[in-house]
Amino acid sequence: MEIKVFGKVKAMHELYTKENAMKKLEFKKKVLDKARERQQEIIDDFQHRIHELQSSVMNINEDQHDIDQKSLDNSSSELINKLADQLNFVVEEMNVLLKMKVDDRLHEKVSIGSIVETDRKVFYPSVSVESFSVDGTELFGISVKAPLYKAMSGKKAGDVFSYQKTQYRIEDVY
Repeated sequence: MEIKVFGKVKAMHELYTKENAMKKLEFKKKVLDKARERQQEIIDDFQHRIHELQSSVMNINEDQHDIDQKSLDNSSSELINKLADQLNFVVEEMNVLLKMKVDDRLHEKVSIGSIVETDRKVFYPSVSVESFSVDGTELFGISVKAPLYKAMSGKKAGDVFSYQKTQYRIEDVY
């Protein structure tokens, strides 16, 4: 009798584990999709800001013919160039996200594309996407080039890492 009960408990546990793994994989897919969506919003915002600045410079050039125009043109051009550099950076990061795929297996150690649940935050090592939410969970995208990622890389559930005098305990990695 005990063997039959134990067998049923074991089978139920395996079923629960498989269902839990499937839910985590589905969540990871949603996170990657949302990170891409969020990154596209950032790209669109930069493109919009650059376009607005270029339009305002053209309007100023048409309306203004004095000495201050040259200095205004220079400062506007500098700002447009800075925004264009930032736009290029976020486009490069989008390319990283577009190359990422969700495996059919869960991660046991922190690596690119992992979901890292800590006692303080949930991290998504990928690119430096600002905070975003998926299914009510707030995630913080971090670049794999960031010192924070380097502090957690290779760690597993139960491990502790520190960054800028703050200690984090990893509750789950997948």
